[in-house]
Amino acid sequence: MQSRARIDWVVLGVLVLIWGSAFAGLKIAVGGIHPFWVSAFRLWVAAFTLWIVAASRGEQLPAFTPDRRSLWLPYGLMGLVGFAAPFFMFSTAAASLPSAVNAICNGASPVFTVVMAHFFLGDERMTARKGMGVALGFAGLLTLVAPRLLSGVAIESVALGLAIAAAALYGASNIIMRRIPPVSSTVGGLMMCLSGAVFATIGALVMAGPPPMPPLWPLVVTLLLGVFSSGLGTVGWVWLIQRRGAVFTSMTVYLLPLWATLIGVGLMHERPAWTAFAALTLILTGVGLTTARGRRGAQS
Repeated sequence: MQSRARIDWVVLGVLVLIWGSAFAGLKIAVGGIHPFWVSAFRLWVAAFTLWIVAASRGEQLPAFTPDRRSLWLPYGLMGLVGFAAPFFMFSTAAASLPSAVNAICNGASPVFTVVMAHFFLGDERMTARKGMGVALGFAGLLTLVAPRLLSGVAIESVALGLAIAAAALYGASNIIMRRIPPVSSTVGGLMMCLSGAVFATIGALVMAGPPPMPPLWPLVVTLLLGVFSSGLGTVGWVWLIQRRGAVFTSMTVYLLPLWATLIGVGLMHERPAWTAFAALTLILTGVGLTTARGRRGAQS
């Protein structure tokens, strides 16, 4: 039993490492590749990685049909809302924001999930504790945004808005996943990444045109993001949820921004303002309050 628990903690730690490091990777990637194409390349690599995993398990994609009952419709929507759009937003924001600030915004996604669940999921109504957590989470976001707005730094304000909107889309994708038919975790991830890659490529062609030959190092980082963060990270995330449940896996939300901040400060030589650390504290406290009831339920 102890060895099994140790493996679970190792997988959790690996997820925190690869997802938290992804924000620093984005900062490097968009330094040589247009943010739109970073998202598209990353999703194609992730789809190819998941295809290899699915093939090794003998799993196949469902047939693509125009029928309204086709699984491709809901999973294609997830590819847009949960992958292509937020990837584009975080990639664009990475060009102007410190990677740590980008990660802190991402940490607020459970707060958006709680708000949306109140309106769209009958079994997830808002409580006083959750309401306090939501208030603290949004106070943290306001702490991040207000100094930029007051100082008139328009580019950073827009970048923050994109990062926060991406976190909101992640929240929406959590709600959508509760309402779509379940399939194999690998096949579902492959369908979402493949659909997201198509959407991202169309958007990149329309808004940025064909990509030039990218520099080597940003291209390598983008490939690594696709393989580990978007591809294998998805497999590990689903494996851990199936093995230990969503509550245990949700600890990545607490640890990811902390690790991303350490990477940004220690390796990227970023110096976030004190407001970023205050926002991180408020957001993580808010997330803790919104998930407190779920932890007790899982332990009983």
